[in-house]
Amino acid sequence: MRKMRKWAALWVAAALVLGGCSSGAGGEAKTAETPAASQTAAAAESKETAASQAPETPAAESGQAGETGAAVKANEKYKITLVVKNLTNPMWIAVQEGAEKAAAEAGVDLTVLAPATADSNEEQISLIEQSIAKGTDALVVIPADSVGIVPAVEAANSAGIPLIDVNTKIDTSGGCKIETFIAVENYTAAVSVAEKLVEMLDQKGDVIILEGKAGAQSSVDIVAGANDTFAKYPDVNVVASQTASWNRTEAYNVTLNLLEANPGVAAIFAANDEMAMGALEAVSQAGKSGQILITGLDANEDAKAAVDAGTLAITCDKNGNGQGYEGVMKAVMLLNGETLEPNYVVDTYLYTKD
Repeated sequence: MRKMRKWAALWVAAALVLGGCSSGAGGEAKTAETPAASQTAAAAESKETAASQAPETPAAESGQAGETGAAVKANEKYKITLVVKNLTNPMWIAVQEGAEKAAAEAGVDLTVLAPATADSNEEQISLIEQSIAKGTDALVVIPADSVGIVPAVEAANSAGIPLIDVNTKIDTSGGCKIETFIAVENYTAAVSVAEKLVEMLDQKGDVIILEGKAGAQSSVDIVAGANDTFAKYPDVNVVASQTASWNRTEAYNVTLNLLEANPGVAAIFAANDEMAMGALEAVSQAGKSGQILITGLDANEDAKAAVDAGTLAITCDKNGNGQGYEGVMKAVMLLNGETLEPNYVVDTYLYTKD
């Protein structure tokens, strides 16, 4: 198997600006995504950073993830709260593991919370409000809903608690404040997967796109990257594009229906690995295993195993571990009085069999 470093680490600040957004670093910012509340402590080493072409920790360049400065206040541990979309999706589990590693290195207390109902905006708001009431020093948030989370951000602002936005950009056009935004470049990651897929298709064939949650900025960016790439090739045709809400079961059902309507499909581009694995099951159920190329994003363990087995064509490591690590480290830097950049980008890598 091979992990190939992509140019997704290149930071283009203008591409991540959301009109009217306010960040503590004085710049404009962008978007984010999370099961039952759980408190964590021990650091977990990332399995993926052992790969030869992946960095052990994110690159330390200005404007990129990696500047840590992890000293804490004398005789006092900072209390940092990470709120994710859920803890069932391997991507968010990887974020948790990266955050735990950073907390152990920095010597801070970390609490990891997620809604009991996966991706529930209402429960995320409640968890954030509870954390504010308990006196957390900083919040690191992966919002399930970029707009819906705003009341919780405003509550943190009113309480004077800094909030780090990770993975999905929060809509700050109404005036709420985030300190910085940390993420991968979803558009660029999608382009890298789509370009590799086109190469494997010999630049021709019908393609289905499985979209993430409707309206989620991460899904919008991924689908845009895929569509823009496929549009460059006249013999590559997107014959269907439909949401499966990041969900494996939903992707299975959607794919079965789309395959029936489009029997000549050559490839399926899924916006995450959970949907890719659901599509893989549907293709098998339809008796078309080995006839349709399927791609995903996130580099979940089962997706990587499928790539190694030759049943999944491509996945992309979106470095959830690195996103969680940097979220906590940037919170520590801020609490120590350091100035943050408005945005930080975490590297991504293609994962293919060859």
